[in-house]
Amino acid sequence: MEGSVNKYSFVFQPDEAGLVFVDELKQRLRTALAERFPDKHKGWYHSCNSSAHVTICAFTADDDKLALAIAELQKALVNERSQYVYFDHFSSFTGGAFYIAPTVHARSYLKDRARKVVRVLEEFDLIEISDEPHISIGRKLEPERLDVAKELLRSVDLSFMCEGIHVRRFNPHLGQYEMIDFVKFGNQTKANSGQLAFKF
Repeated sequence: MEGSVNKYSFVFQPDEAGLVFVDELKQRLRTALAERFPDKHKGWYHSCNSSAHVTICAFTADDDKLALAIAELQKALVNERSQYVYFDHFSSFTGGAFYIAPTVHARSYLKDRARKVVRVLEEFDLIEISDEPHISIGRKLEPERLDVAKELLRSVDLSFMCEGIHVRRFNPHLGQYEMIDFVKFGNQTKANSGQLAFKF
């Protein structure tokens, strides 16, 4: 509906091969949980159906506010450069989150880009900000289910070219986010993105 307010998230997202790879890991875990705990909703757990992504931030907005935010991002990211990022190990947060973690270099690159996105969008009243780049496998896992994840998923090798920011809209009917836009890094040098200054 025109003018309606929706929840949007801004994320880094793997390529199609990466999306399929992470989905397969999630389904392996779901199958294992269903076998180990047959009374627990066929292995269902938080994030088991969500597409792989690295959350940056989120806000609520109508169409006009979203368009303005995307326009601001397009201007701000004109000098940002694309780069391959690598995720090479599993880890967990307190609270039952199990995730794929980036290498030291990928973490630094993603954090720097994410901070810039947050600086641009903070005027739009962000409701969520994530400062630790990671790709969730599962969230809110009880200790015994987290143990299964750690036993089952021990090594990982995931990489993709990070070329910009994906914009996703929450679909309350599905209970999931859907990708609606993409703000590509400009890969321009600063000398090419503005007027040149001449000394006379």
